[in-house]
Amino acid sequence: MDNKKLVITISHQLGSGGAYLGQKLSECLGMPFIDRDILKKVAEELHVAETDLDGREERLSTFWQSFMRYAIYTDPVGYMALENYSPTDRELFDLESEFIGRIADQGPAIFLGRCGRYILRDHPDRFSLFVHASLPDRIQRVQQLYHLSADESKKRIETNDRERAAYVRAFTHQELLDARQYDLCLDTSSLGLDHALDLVLKSIKEYA
Repeated sequence: MDNKKLVITISHQLGSGGAYLGQKLSECLGMPFIDRDILKKVAEELHVAETDLDGREERLSTFWQSFMRYAIYTDPVGYMALENYSPTDRELFDLESEFIGRIADQGPAIFLGRCGRYILRDHPDRFSLFVHASLPDRIQRVQQLYHLSADESKKRIETNDRERAAYVRAFTHQELLDARQYDLCLDTSSLGLDHALDLVLKSIKEYA
């Protein structure tokens, strides 16, 4: 594994500490951490506000959202009257894939989510992680991050789990929770975030 071309992909469950590990790895390895950067680039490419894409990260559109976009495509008058263009799920995925590929070609980077493991599956120096945790720990972390009640946090986690799994399944035809797809799976409830970070750094060093 060539550290000069190393890319790390982090798939994770909401509230498991995946973003925290990504940021810490970035600091330890001196590699850029790519998260919302992709969303910003896609928004610029589509000439839409980044906030318009916020709610569509790693989730599929509902039937009615997809139907309305189809209606716009088949009705030029309706299209011209549309004030805020809304890209399809496929358009978003393809653009994100393109930007992820470009960044990976330029040098080492750490990618959080967005099917990075699948998009970069043919990259010769890719190291893929899956980060998960127990539900109680995830609820506690989401409460702290988003200032929600325990019940609200649990509902957000359950919704995010369903939507993220459906998104991954739709575009990769694989299962998010299939451990066989990752080089290393980390249970941050059992290991703790600091120990998990040490294990990742050690694994990368050994496989380098």
